[in-house]
Amino acid sequence: MIYQSISEFVGDTPLLKLNKIEIPNNNSIYAKCEFKNPAGGIKDRFAFFAFKKLFKAGKINKNSIIVEASAGNTGLGVALAAIEYGIEAIIFVPEKFSLEKQILMRALGAKVILTPKDEGMQGANLRAKEFLEKTPNAFSLEQFSNKDNPRAHYELTAKEIYADLGKKIDYFICGAGTGGTFSGVASFLKEHIKDVKCVLCDPKGSIIGGGEKGESHIEGIGNDFIPKNMDLSLIDKVIKIDDKEAYIGLRILAKKEGILAGISSGACLSAALKLSENIENRNIVIILADSLQNYLSKNLI
Repeated sequence: MIYQSISEFVGDTPLLKLNKIEIPNNNSIYAKCEFKNPAGGIKDRFAFFAFKKLFKAGKINKNSIIVEASAGNTGLGVALAAIEYGIEAIIFVPEKFSLEKQILMRALGAKVILTPKDEGMQGANLRAKEFLEKTPNAFSLEQFSNKDNPRAHYELTAKEIYADLGKKIDYFICGAGTGGTFSGVASFLKEHIKDVKCVLCDPKGSIIGGGEKGESHIEGIGNDFIPKNMDLSLIDKVIKIDDKEAYIGLRILAKKEGILAGISSGACLSAALKLSENIENRNIVIILADSLQNYLSKNLI
């Protein structure tokens, strides 16, 4: 098959049944392999979805500068979409996040501006807003509040999952950083499957799923604030996962299934295995949001 644009690579990712991992109580786990997107992560979907709408509406053009605060995956998606649409991208990234993502963003032509580690994502957001205010032609996708974020997953990710499994989905497990993936997919599934349960995989130290604020090294999910795109009413259950459990899940995916997925993917697998201890004969869908290549310097394997 011949493609004409990198945008054609976005979406239609595989849904893989995990057959080699020991799953308790005759449950089945299906993994949505979002690392197969062209920039290596699920945020490619939102970036291309939003860019297309903005260009069509005339809100951005070849002279625009896209400015975004990101832990990395949105930054990568934005950098790739910026190439497609021929505009400049500037990404504000907290220092604590993956070096590999920073390298890849720069490789895709984006300018990366690091913000202090202790300010977290809120600090990166604040500095991005300050830059926007003083820069002509600058525009932000505002991933934490832009309703096209959950809409992209409602229209695309969720429909792909539903097309593959239909009403056979009993549980959907996903983390939340901006809330876009969780809210978009959960909303669609609840509209179409009467008894589906949507489970938030939340790092210990994140307040999205409740609990005390603390430090987590599970990049891309969890936060120290509740994003506007996070619809808490869609959560049926919260499973808290610590760093060690996420790393164990990551290693299981690699060594049992041959899946080289990232830290949040390991967290979602661990959450699914925990859930499986208390249910029987159910189908569970999890999100594998990005690739292990983004975390090689962390020596997790």
